[in-house]
Amino acid sequence: MQIYQSLKNIRTLLSVFISMCVMVAGIEGSLEASKEASNQEIKNVRDSPFKSFIKQVKQNYGKQYASHVEELFEVFLREEKFDAAEAGPRFLEFDVLKMRETVGTFQTAIIKDGNMMSVRDSCKISFTPRERCYIYIFKIETTGKIFPLFPKKEFSQQTNSLTPNLTYFVPPMKKWLPLDKGYGKEAIILSAFTKVNYDIEKLMRYFNTFSTENLHDNKKKAKPVKEIPVISKGISGSKKSEERKLRLPFDELTTFTATEYIWKESKFVKTLWYKRK
Repeated sequence: MQIYQSLKNIRTLLSVFISMCVMVAGIEGSLEASKEASNQEIKNVRDSPFKSFIKQVKQNYGKQYASHVEELFEVFLREEKFDAAEAGPRFLEFDVLKMRETVGTFQTAIIKDGNMMSVRDSCKISFTPRERCYIYIFKIETTGKIFPLFPKKEFSQQTNSLTPNLTYFVPPMKKWLPLDKGYGKEAIILSAFTKVNYDIEKLMRYFNTFSTENLHDNKKKAKPVKEIPVISKGISGSKKSEERKLRLPFDELTTFTATEYIWKESKFVKTLWYKRK
């Protein structure tokens, strides 16, 4: 009887040991797959379309400007140091909405990747951090010019760091961002960090003070770029979230269902691109 019980205990221990080995192998495999995906992402942004984008930015705005644009994308892509004990999941709502006035009424919709936008449309950015963090938002215009949107006093009095579970709009209240004339591709990039990012804040100051009047050949019209690099970093999933109220001109209200992203590690980067006509 004792021999039988001993054998039974040995089988139980072996079963537990094998299960643990499988779990460890699975975790290592997931980490390796995540690392491989990250490396592939970095490789993709260094390939010919990205080089072509930087080349066109250089032609439009000069070598110095192009080097700052490239530096911004490198900050988006690089691995950030973080305490494993502080690893996610975290949650962050992010949507870009468009509005168009038609026969005295306002129509709104959430912009999806690849949507078509015209000069008749206006847009607004909505985001809700679920924990205190630092958020930086940029717009890439059709010519490759980088336009900081947040934090920026011109569009919002809010500054980093942001209070959890509050919904922020850029621009706030019933204001909306108009779209200038142009054609080609544009993008809005939202990046979030668990700590202040001094590199991005330095680059924001540069882009905010940049003027085409400083260029020697400022009479030359900037041309639309063919492609815009699309970066997604630190995102492990997304889902529909809560219903949010949206303020329209003349104090009208409408609602939309927010998109919530699952955010891992210490950095979140999401690019939303659309076409201009």
